[in-house]
Amino acid sequence: MFNNIPTADFSAFGAPVQKLIELNTATFTKAFELQKATAEKQIAQAQADFKALSAIKDVEALTAFVAAKSEEAKANLEALQTEVQASAENTKAYFAEVQAILTESKDAVVPAAKAPAKKAAKKTA
Repeated sequence: MFNNIPTADFSAFGAPVQKLIELNTATFTKAFELQKATAEKQIAQAQADFKALSAIKDVEALTAFVAAKSEEAKANLEALQTEVQASAENTKAYFAEVQAILTESKDAVVPAAKAPAKKAAKKTA
Protein backbone atom coordinates (compact mmCIF):
# COMPACT_ATOMS: atom_id res chain seq x y z
CA MET A 1 0.00 0.00 0.00
CA PHE A 2 2.72 2.50 0.94
CA ASN A 3 5.03 1.30 -1.85
CA ASN A 4 3.20 3.54 -4.35
CA ILE A 5 3.79 6.73 -2.37
CA PRO A 6 6.49 8.75 -4.11
CA THR A 7 9.51 9.48 -1.99
CA ALA A 8 10.61 13.05 -1.49
CA ASP A 9 13.77 14.59 -0.23
CA PHE A 10 12.71 16.62 2.79
CA SER A 11 16.24 17.50 3.85
CA ALA A 12 15.80 20.92 2.23
CA PHE A 13 12.60 21.53 4.22
CA GLY A 14 14.40 22.98 7.25
CA ALA A 15 16.10 25.85 5.42
CA PRO A 16 12.91 27.68 4.38
CA VAL A 17 11.43 27.20 7.84
CA GLN A 18 14.56 28.72 9.35
CA LYS A 19 14.33 31.64 6.89
CA LEU A 20 10.69 32.23 7.87
CA ILE A 21 11.60 32.14 11.56
CA GLU A 22 14.41 34.66 11.03
CA LEU A 23 12.20 36.91 8.86
CA ASN A 24 9.38 36.86 11.42
CA THR A 25 11.75 37.47 14.33
CA ALA A 26 13.34 40.46 12.60
CA THR A 27 10.00 41.87 11.43
CA PHE A 28 8.23 41.57 14.78
CA THR A 29 11.25 42.80 16.74
CA LYS A 30 11.39 45.92 14.57
CA ALA A 31 7.64 46.49 14.96
CA PHE A 32 7.76 46.10 18.75
CA GLU A 33 10.76 48.43 19.03
CA LEU A 34 8.95 51.08 16.99
CA GLN A 35 5.83 50.72 19.13
CA LYS A 36 7.89 50.98 22.31
CA ALA A 37 9.66 54.11 21.04
CA THR A 38 6.34 55.66 20.04
CA ALA A 39 4.79 54.91 23.44
CA GLU A 40 7.79 56.38 25.25
CA LYS A 41 7.62 59.50 23.08
CA GLN A 42 3.89 59.90 23.77
CA ILE A 43 4.39 59.47 27.52
CA ALA A 44 7.15 62.09 27.55
CA GLN A 45 5.00 64.46 25.48
CA ALA A 46 2.01 63.99 27.80
CA GLN A 47 4.17 64.73 30.83
CA ALA A 48 5.60 67.84 29.18
CA ASP A 49 2.12 69.00 28.17
CA PHE A 50 0.83 68.52 31.71
CA LYS A 51 3.74 70.48 33.12
CA ALA A 52 3.25 73.27 30.56
CA LEU A 53 -0.51 73.35 31.16
CA SER A 54 0.04 73.51 34.91
CA ALA A 55 2.25 76.56 34.47
CA ILE A 56 -0.39 78.54 32.53
CA LYS A 57 -1.53 81.57 34.52
CA ASP A 58 -3.45 83.69 32.01
CA VAL A 59 -5.65 83.55 28.90
CA GLU A 60 -2.86 84.59 26.54
CA ALA A 61 -0.66 81.70 27.66
CA LEU A 62 -3.58 79.29 27.33
CA THR A 63 -4.31 80.57 23.81
CA ALA A 64 -0.66 80.16 22.86
CA PHE A 65 -0.61 76.64 24.33
CA VAL A 66 -3.76 75.62 22.42
CA ALA A 67 -2.41 77.10 19.18
CA ALA A 68 0.89 75.25 19.62
CA LYS A 69 -0.94 71.98 20.35
CA SER A 70 -3.10 72.51 17.25
CA GLU A 71 -0.03 72.92 15.05
CA GLU A 72 1.56 69.93 16.72
CA ALA A 73 -1.56 67.85 16.03
CA LYS A 74 -1.40 68.78 12.33
CA ALA A 75 2.27 67.80 12.17
CA ASN A 76 1.53 64.54 13.99
CA LEU A 77 -1.25 63.72 11.52
CA GLU A 78 1.10 64.26 8.59
CA ALA A 79 3.75 62.10 10.26
CA LEU A 80 1.16 59.40 10.93
CA GLN A 81 0.12 59.39 7.26
CA THR A 82 3.75 58.97 6.25
CA GLU A 83 4.19 56.15 8.75
CA VAL A 84 1.06 54.39 7.47
CA GLN A 85 2.38 54.56 3.91
CA ALA A 86 5.76 53.19 5.01
CA SER A 87 4.03 50.46 7.00
CA ALA A 88 1.99 49.44 3.97
CA GLU A 89 5.15 49.22 1.87
CA ASN A 90 6.90 47.20 4.59
CA THR A 91 3.93 44.84 4.75
CA LYS A 92 4.00 44.32 0.98
CA ALA A 93 7.74 43.63 1.11
CA TYR A 94 7.28 41.21 4.02
CA PHE A 95 4.61 39.18 2.22
CA ALA A 96 6.64 39.19 -1.00
CA GLU A 97 9.58 37.77 0.92
CA VAL A 98 7.38 35.14 2.59
CA GLN A 99 5.99 34.18 -0.82
CA ALA A 100 9.51 33.91 -2.24
CA ILE A 101 10.59 31.65 0.62
CA LEU A 102 7.51 29.46 0.21
CA THR A 103 7.98 29.24 -3.56
CA GLU A 104 11.64 28.39 -3.08
CA SER A 105 10.76 25.63 -0.62
CA LYS A 106 8.04 24.25 -2.89
CA ASP A 107 10.45 24.16 -5.81
CA ALA A 108 13.04 22.39 -3.66
CA VAL A 109 10.68 19.63 -2.47
CA VAL A 110 8.32 19.10 -5.44
CA PRO A 111 10.92 18.17 -8.12
CA ALA A 112 12.43 15.60 -5.76
CA ALA A 113 8.98 14.11 -5.23
CA LYS A 114 8.13 13.97 -8.94
CA ALA A 115 11.33 12.24 -10.08
CA PRO A 116 10.88 9.02 -8.06
CA ALA A 117 7.22 8.85 -9.08
CA LYS A 118 8.25 8.64 -12.75
CA LYS A 119 10.76 5.89 -11.97
CA ALA A 120 8.10 3.96 -10.06
CA ALA A 121 5.74 4.26 -13.03
CA LYS A 122 8.43 2.85 -15.36
CA LYS A 123 9.04 -0.11 -13.03
CA THR A 124 5.38 -1.09 -12.96
CA ALA A 125 4.98 -0.82 -16.74
